[in-house]
Amino acid sequence: MGTKTAYEFLSGDTPPLGKIRAWLRGQLGGIGRSTVSDTELLTTELVTNAHEHADGVAELRVCVPDGRDVIRVEVDDLRPQLKPHRVLKRDPASPHGRGLALVEAISVQWGVDTGAGVKTVWAEIPVL
Repeated sequence: MGTKTAYEFLSGDTPPLGKIRAWLRGQLGGIGRSTVSDTELLTTELVTNAHEHADGVAELRVCVPDGRDVIRVEVDDLRPQLKPHRVLKRDPASPHGRGLALVEAISVQWGVDTGAGVKTVWAEIPVL
């Protein structure tokens, strides 16, 4: 797998989404603007979900796996017992409930891995 680059978070702080997007652009130099924009959107959704629903983000990683035309984003949190779920019937007036639908729409695949005290929500974005 390609080299993973990590962005580490200070516990309890609100994720600095603008800085995260700038960091992603720096990591993904040479990749088309449309793909980078999709990666920024998907990443901010995963980071926001971890912050709002899982007591914060422990780490964010991004890589381009060897031999594959995708960008892989991984977001760790410390609540492995709490699995993400898509809201099937959302209130159209609610500002919440669309994040995983966006992740599904943008990614070629996504999933959840759990380990001892950690959960990783990951997604792969096609390089266009």
